[in-house]
Amino acid sequence: MLAAAGLILCAAGSLAVAPPAQAQGQSSGVLTLPGGACPAGWETSWKTHGQNTCRAFGTINVPSVYVRPSQTADCASGYYVDRSNSRICTTREPPRDRSAERSADRPDGIARAGILNRCPTGWQASVNNKQCFTEITNAPIPRLKNGKPCAPGELDDWGIWCTSNYEHLSYAEVDLAGLRDFNTIYANALGNGLDYNSIPDATLSPDAKAFFKGADKSSGASPAASASTSEPATKAAECTTGSEVGAAIGGALGGRTGAALGGALGGLGKKKKKNGC
Repeated sequence: MLAAAGLILCAAGSLAVAPPAQAQGQSSGVLTLPGGACPAGWETSWKTHGQNTCRAFGTINVPSVYVRPSQTADCASGYYVDRSNSRICTTREPPRDRSAERSADRPDGIARAGILNRCPTGWQASVNNKQCFTEITNAPIPRLKNGKPCAPGELDDWGIWCTSNYEHLSYAEVDLAGLRDFNTIYANALGNGLDYNSIPDATLSPDAKAFFKGADKSSGASPAASASTSEPATKAAECTTGSEVGAAIGGALGGRTGAALGGALGGLGKKKKKNGC
């Protein structure tokens, strides 16, 4: 009799434990939905199996899925709420949300002097438009000018920065950073209705341009070689089109909103056209 009671308790205990998620889910056959779209990796099969049914799309990498009891029920361990149907739990991980990364400050960045102000030589605006950062090894060292003259040997960058430690760099390195800096700031200003006409559109500040043009000549590089190195980058900054800016903004925003905004801006031209554009 004691043995029979033990068997009953054992059976009751087994009934109280829910089966593991792997046992609940399915990665083949027909899935009946309570409504809504088929989960990612599955396709509708209503023509052959009736309304609100789905079948696995192919046989490789099909996610295991199951219908959760309610919208508030948690998915089992190893399962995620499906991005196409919130009543479905799936083993397919949701796409990574990079919006937080795009808006976050960079650990290697320095604060921008203003939303429309250019970054110092060798530096470029960050995606969140709050900072300047550099990808150059042994990069130029900037400090805010704060209305005072720069020290001898420092570049006066845009009347905002005093920049040192630049002499060992090539024109191509700093010119590329300046191009990216302008494009990021211009796209942000255009996309947010700011005064993009006030943004200096050269790749380098006048001081930096004078130094690096002179350095190219003093290093023995021929005028033709110097021009071939710098001209494409300079023209790219001067001839930025609405399509390019639209693509930049669309890429920054991502998704449907970015695509729509990028397409809408595609017909806009830059504020000025220069020779060769």
